[in-house]
Amino acid sequence: MLIHCSLYLLAYHESFQVNLGTDKNKNFHLSSPLHPMLSRAYKILEPQFVSCVLPAEGHGLLATRASWTKLLLTLPKTANPVSAKLEEKWRSSKDETTPQEKWTELKAGLMAFIGKSGNAKVPKNLSNSDRVRIEHWPIETVFKHTYPRLDINVSKMQNHLLKSPFCVHPKTGRVCVPIDVAKVEQFDPFAVPTLADLMRELDEFEARSDKDESLAHDWQKTSLKEPFEKFQKEFLVPMLNDERKLHREEREKKAAIAGDF
Repeated sequence: MLIHCSLYLLAYHESFQVNLGTDKNKNFHLSSPLHPMLSRAYKILEPQFVSCVLPAEGHGLLATRASWTKLLLTLPKTANPVSAKLEEKWRSSKDETTPQEKWTELKAGLMAFIGKSGNAKVPKNLSNSDRVRIEHWPIETVFKHTYPRLDINVSKMQNHLLKSPFCVHPKTGRVCVPIDVAKVEQFDPFAVPTLADLMRELDEFEARSDKDESLAHDWQKTSLKEPFEKFQKEFLVPMLNDERKLHREEREKKAAIAGDF
C-alpha cells in the first residue's frame, strides 16, 4: 500500500519550530466543562508528556531546578502556596524524586489545594474560577507541549494545502513522491529529487552516447522513474482495475434487471 507524502509539509519542516509551551501560548486556557474530545486527548497525550517531555532524556521540563522553577511560574498565582511548598521540597539535597514523580506530586498538590482530593483546607478567598484554572492547569500544560497544532495558513491558503504526488514545492523545488507505508521510518524527505536534479539528469541522459531510445517519457530518464512506476503499479493500476470492475458489475446488474442476457 502506498501513501503520497506531500513534500510541501516535509519541506516546511525545515523551517518549522515548535511553539508549544512558549510565551506565544501563555494565555491559552480551556473552557469549563472540558469537552469530551479534549478529555480523551488528555488521556492519550499525558503518558507521552510524562515519558518524552519531563525527563532529562526528553525535553527536561522537570529535570533540573531551573526547568521546574520555570514551569512552576506558569501556575496561577492563587496556587503559589503549592508552588512554594514543592520548590522547597525539590531543591532539598535529600529529594530524589524523578521528573515523573514530581509531576505526580504537582498534580496531587494542586488537587488537594482546591479540595479535589484529601482533607486539605481550601483557602476561603479561592473563587470558583480560580479552582477551575488550577484544575485545568495540568491539562493545559500537557496540551501546550504535546497537542498537535497547525498554522492557520496551512489550513486555509491554497498554496499551503497538501499537494498531489509529483507536484513541486515552490520554495525548495522538492518533488512530492509516494512512499511505502511499511518503510516510512526509512524515508528521508531531504533525499527526494528537486527540479534542478531532474533537469541535470535529463541533460546527462541526452548527452550520453549509450542512452536508451526506448524511453519515451522524460520521467523515465530521471530518478522519478522508480517512484513513478511503483506508484503506477501499486496505486493507479489497482484503482483503475477496481473502477473497471465496478462499471462491469453495474452493467451486468442493469442487464439482469432488463433481462438482456
